[in-house]
Amino acid sequence: MRVMVVIKATASSEAGEGLKPSSEGVRVHFSGANRDVTDGPFAETKELIAGFWLWDVQSLDEAVEWVKRCPNPMKEDTEIEIRPAYEMQDFAENDPTGEIAAREDDLRQSSASSIENSEDERAILDLMAKWRSALENKDVESMMEDYQDDAVLFDACPPYKAVGVQAIKKTWEACLPYFPDEFKSEHRDLQVQVDGDVAFVYGIHHFVPTPSDHPCGQTWMRISIGLKRIEGDWRVAHEHCSLPFNPMNNQAWYITDPSKLEMPDYSAGSSEGGLQQ
Repeated sequence: MRVMVVIKATASSEAGEGLKPSSEGVRVHFSGANRDVTDGPFAETKELIAGFWLWDVQSLDEAVEWVKRCPNPMKEDTEIEIRPAYEMQDFAENDPTGEIAAREDDLRQSSASSIENSEDERAILDLMAKWRSALENKDVESMMEDYQDDAVLFDACPPYKAVGVQAIKKTWEACLPYFPDEFKSEHRDLQVQVDGDVAFVYGIHHFVPTPSDHPCGQTWMRISIGLKRIEGDWRVAHEHCSLPFNPMNNQAWYITDPSKLEMPDYSAGSSEGGLQQ
């Protein structure tokens, strides 16, 4: 059961212990549609609280035993009040099938899962930001730090597959010398899905080179990343980077504007003047 443990205010608490004194608070009085605000301080000390805890205990008796162990929170005599919080079972008469209770439990679990996933999503996005920074510095060693030893890369550049960190490293070492001295690495439209110790990311990536007409910056690329949590840390297990292509002429189809879902004219790319059946 949940209980609120309320520490009643005294002259000491109003002098600045516990919560800030009522002189720094306000009260809002409700009367029909009217809301009247009154600034503190408030004279009725016994009606004020100086602080509170929310406890999860087995019974009210257990809460009493814990409160008895508390040191006196004030210099003078005071009181600590214990009030049980309402639980779903208190509304059992209004929920004979248990449907409402089940829905609340689902929402509670969903909320806890959402908080956990948000932390994981942030960790994964931070990992990708770290990778981008290393790429911009052409620091291949740092780029490899968050890959599994047996990670697999399906790249847009040959060879079509690199297996293991050393092979992925070799792929980058072969092409980075031909990049300009200065460029930025940018991800966009990233979607992160987390389920336990497995995560999946997809989106697009491109280079912003200086000078801007350098060949490496002429298209966006589609990316997808599979990750595993290993000993508490996220590691890249699989990475895929690709461009669409026109199968009628085997030419890459550049993604120059990701906001537009453009398609080639397939008939213009066919030697027969139309799609092959």
